[in-house]
Amino acid sequence: RKAMENVMKKYEIEVKHNVVVTEVTSTHVRVVSTDKDRNSGDDECGMIPYTHCIWATGAESHPLSRDLHHQCGLSITERGWIEVNQHLQSISHPNIFAAGDCCEIVFPSEDDTEKKKSPPKAGVYAVRSGPILIENLTRQLGLGNCNNLVTYNPQEDFLKLIMCGDGTALGFRFGIPLYGTWVWNLKDHIDRKFMDLFDVKNLPVLTKEDGKDDGNDCYSNSYDTSQYDAVVEKPPQLDAEHAGKLLLRTDDDVDFQAAWNVLRDMMFDDEYKSDVLKIIESL
Repeated sequence: RKAMENVMKKYEIEVKHNVVVTEVTSTHVRVVSTDKDRNSGDDECGMIPYTHCIWATGAESHPLSRDLHHQCGLSITERGWIEVNQHLQSISHPNIFAAGDCCEIVFPSEDDTEKKKSPPKAGVYAVRSGPILIENLTRQLGLGNCNNLVTYNPQEDFLKLIMCGDGTALGFRFGIPLYGTWVWNLKDHIDRKFMDLFDVKNLPVLTKEDGKDDGNDCYSNSYDTSQYDAVVEKPPQLDAEHAGKLLLRTDDDVDFQAAWNVLRDMMFDDEYKSDVLKIIESL
């Protein structure tokens, strides 16, 4: 929070709390305070001038999900999210699959433990569920090499990156604020690597497999369900002290790839993550 406040202060971004918008004109936004501890009156109203007004809204369910709920009993939440299991398969209609913002995963209850919550509506979860969705659709249609559906296990947290508009970016991971040009370069690298997946030469090629007598239409190359940023080869792990100091640097000489490797090592090694976090807390 402190890191975000510092960046907003740097760019003279003011945040108004406890207010609601009551009117938007062609030049101003009228707001009214909702602070119950203050007396209401004309001084509680404000007119904020603007040149560009941007509405930042949250995710909303598709009308189609409610239509299907009424027409055929498709299971949805109160907010209209399609309820699916960990295979991204509707809990009421096995031949319906959904992924991304339109659905909510219903995790099985475990004895004496709190029921796991569906991940938040964020693009990273939609992206990472995509390969699982494709594989399970293929298997459900009888085109895969296995009758069992693949389980989608969403990560508990994710790297959050905010562009600052000046070649720098602010990021958050494991409770660590990340800032600088290297964070911008990291975001640019991740975005470009993801978009490269849609280049024709990088698309998977499925060729029908001959010689099968099991009655199934199988393919020799099943869809790769590994994530687009999966680590194939990586350099030796940086020691915790240097790793912690590296992540807190804001100068332009930081190698974003080295910092990215540290973050990924922390993702896959809890002991290493704990050691790095202890170093950062001591700095």
